[in-house]
Amino acid sequence: MARGIRSALFARAAERAATLVASVPRVGRVLAAAAAALQTRGRSLGGVRRDAQALARMAREVVAGRYRTLPKGSLIAIVAAMLYFLDPLDAIPDFIPLIGFLDDTAVLLWVANRLRHDLDAFLAWEVGQGDVIDVVPVPTPSG
Repeated sequence: MARGIRSALFARAAERAATLVASVPRVGRVLAAAAAALQTRGRSLGGVRRDAQALARMAREVVAGRYRTLPKGSLIAIVAAMLYFLDPLDAIPDFIPLIGFLDDTAVLLWVANRLRHDLDAFLAWEVGQGDVIDVVPVPTPSG
């Protein structure tokens, strides 16, 4: 499985991810797009969907600075997997009926399994957060 993941397409996604991780706004947009796509197109991923959604949440929390225990290389792997998932013309184009998401599923499953320890730790941390609401401060007019 890992050998199949080391394709030129995934390597390209990993290179883009390494660049994106340095830019919080850009990586945030990728993660938001991936989260939305996992909600709509994610049904095609079967049982991997849940782990993929958790990976996206974990990356979002890392980028926001709320979850600090994920190594940078793991964040890059998650962002690369999300970029691969978002690319409709990857190894098996997504528009091909029945098999279009097989490669996406394999990539997301591989990353989830590779980061299983990190993912389990994040899920435990997330449960411990309870019902947290993200609040963005509203600037007040200076007087």
